Amino acid sequence: MNIIFGSERMGTCFTSAPHLNEVTLLTVKWTTTFVILQKILTYFRANKLHHVANVANDWMELRQRMMTLLQEEAELEEIVKMVGMDALSPGDRLKMEAARSIREDFLHQNSFHEIDTYTSLEKQHNMMRLVLAFYDAGLDALKQGADINDIVKLPVREQIGRYKYTKEDQLAAEYEKVTRQLAAETAELLGKEGL
Repeated sequence: MNIIFGSERMGTCFTSAPHLNEVTLLTVKWTTTFVILQKILTYFRANKLHHVANVANDWMELRQRMMTLLQEEAELEEIVKMVGMDALSPGDRLKMEAARSIREDFLHQNSFHEIDTYTSLEKQHNMMRLVLAFYDAGLDALKQGADINDIVKLPVREQIGRYKYTKEDQLAAEYEKVTRQLAAETAELLGKEGL
């Protein structure tokens, strides 16, 4: 089975792999990606393809949180254009960084890369969880008095970005490794700043 949804105007297409366990999602505009993904999941549910539509109980919640961050980023970009990034509050700067991670680490897909060409729904789910875990950990660190510049420089951000290159048989182990690294680096950051 091969399903294609698309919008010529945005240059967007969605293709599911033959066995519906790997997907490729290409887009020029991020807002369109999530709208199309919602239509696809609705299609799967309507046609009783629950093995695809019900990847995880929190899928739609994660998707909505990411979409909200991207929409807020679009609003904040107007402020940044007028007065610069330094005018933003630490919380808004963290939103901008989280949204950038959504765009660059989650939505960007390299169709020429051996592993990143197709992304399983499990990997997509883990990627969403990692990006939002960074955002949540950053919010918590900010509340405890951490500096935004230190939060955005955490080395774990690179590991989150590279998770999309993880082989399918290593997804769970790598997810746990990155999650532990995020917790350790956040704890170390708060310890260094005496918080």
